Amino acid sequence: MWWIVTAVLLAAAGYCLTGAITQGTATRKAAHGQGRPGTFLAETWECSKTCSWYGTFTPDLGDRGVVRHIELRGADEDSIDAGRRVRVRNVGAFVQAENGAPEWGSTIANSMGTFILALFAVGTWWASIARRS
Repeated sequence: MWWIVTAVLLAAAGYCLTGAITQGTATRKAAHGQGRPGTFLAETWECSKTCSWYGTFTPDLGDRGVVRHIELRGADEDSIDAGRRVRVRNVGAFVQAENGAPEWGSTIANSMGTFILALFAVGTWWASIARRS
């Protein structure tokens, strides 16, 4: 039974690690002003754990690469209403407002989740070895 718990904890840690890498890479790109330039059209204000604007990204060079229902980060959310257009850069996992501060919260949270789940997995494995001895 212990091996099932260990496997589930390691799988969850792997999932968190994937999120940390994805979010961290996109946030690093945003912090360095990288990404595909374009315009974000604010459409919906959605809340789960936090609230964010979601909308459509249209790249500067034509209609190829239009992304719908993508999250906006790094903008003053209080100054945005539905229908407002914002200059952004598409960094993959989200769009970053031009000159907006990068948001590292999700990267840090996923990294902490990875560490804690891996720690519990190793603890479960270690406890099973101790019981057999």
